Amino acid sequence: MDRRIRTVTAAARSPREGRIFRLRAGALAAGLTAALTACGGGEAGGPEPETGLDGPDRELALTPEPVFSVGGFDAPEWATFGSVSQVAFDGRGHLYVLDGQTNIVTEIDDQGQFVQTIGRPGEGPGELSQPFALTVTDQGEVAVFDVGHQGWVVYGQDGEYLRNVRIDMGEVGIPGRQLTEHPDGGVVGPIGGRIRFGPGGGGDEAEAPSRPVAYFALAEDDSSRVLYDAWDLPPAPEGDRESLEMGEGRSVQFQMAVLRAFEPEIFASAVPDGRVAVVDSTGYRIKFVDGSGTVVDVLERPIPPTPVTPALQEMEKERRAAEMAENSGGGMTIMVGGSGGGQVDPAAVRRMMEGRLESMIFAEEIPVIERMAADRDGRIWVQRSSGEPGVDGPTDVITVDGRYLGTIPPTGLRIPDAFGPNGLYVREETDEFDVPTLIVERVPADIR
Repeated sequence: MDRRIRTVTAAARSPREGRIFRLRAGALAAGLTAALTACGGGEAGGPEPETGLDGPDRELALTPEPVFSVGGFDAPEWATFGSVSQVAFDGRGHLYVLDGQTNIVTEIDDQGQFVQTIGRPGEGPGELSQPFALTVTDQGEVAVFDVGHQGWVVYGQDGEYLRNVRIDMGEVGIPGRQLTEHPDGGVVGPIGGRIRFGPGGGGDEAEAPSRPVAYFALAEDDSSRVLYDAWDLPPAPEGDRESLEMGEGRSVQFQMAVLRAFEPEIFASAVPDGRVAVVDSTGYRIKFVDGSGTVVDVLERPIPPTPVTPALQEMEKERRAAEMAENSGGGMTIMVGGSGGGQVDPAAVRRMMEGRLESMIFAEEIPVIERMAADRDGRIWVQRSSGEPGVDGPTDVITVDGRYLGTIPPTGLRIPDAFGPNGLYVREETDEFDVPTLIVERVPADIR
């Protein structure tokens, strides 16, 4: 099938067409404006002829409709989440929360009321030992990818355990946390890595030879497959070995890969018609892949990547140094096989991390697209880079057929943690004690 390019300009193309994108967690700034409006004339929420994908930005100001919130410091026991690993909606608007500390899934109805818990800690049938990712299919099945079970643990809508679906984690790989439900009942998402288990039962992590997008059927016969292969990053050089003292005459050696900045990652999201939207270049290009893995359509905007200058390199180093200082607590406790744990000197850890910062390597460009996701109403949300480290950029909203709905300013809505039916979405906020609250809101009807 021939590709149909909606908007193609030379400025949108990078000399490295195969580059992929870095994912950054979405957030929603407070103080959104009073209504969804289309600035500059024209019908609210609709595209203007002179501001299509190849035209300038046209601002969308968004007021979300509050639905409910759960969690927080004074939450009831069922809504006191230790670590929110992933969230997902079902077709009824029920919210599912995977807690990585308790190894359970909590179901919350569309009014914010507790329904049930799904799964429990353990290694037996229906139990969760190392849950990593969560999805809810359009058929209502709740699927948790559990590394300990080497595959999916699948539950029915009533929370009852149905089956395990074992995945070849060395060939297909482990799904990342960017998962979307395919209309046929499967799940689509980029592969986060691969693990091959040796004869002794241990596991050796191995980088994928490409950046694949996989389709997981969730069926007992495991018909999972790589749907699309994106260009792989060049391998990172090995870092220097560091020996850190643990006290009592013991030490531990570290060897970490060299830090990399502005390196892109891949984004993929199923859309309602069954195609998969994929971003895997440094320019503004969204490919649509069919069930055979063929690219059947492409959307573009003429926005070039930002060249990485020495000044931007220094800004990124300073940003990461500030982040490291903010997150630095005590020393690391490390378990040494057969000899218990030990506390590593915090100053030694800090020196090691500072050394990694100094030897950090940089990509030549900052990708245009910082994150991409599709909602269930056929819209593509494209979070763009500002071109400056640590500074938020705007978010475009377009339809799968290439209509430009407008651009949300950097102070407005970022891509949320999950989209639900009828305009629902959920975002996570944490307080000064890192206690999470999940806030469910709805996109105004103007663009639904």
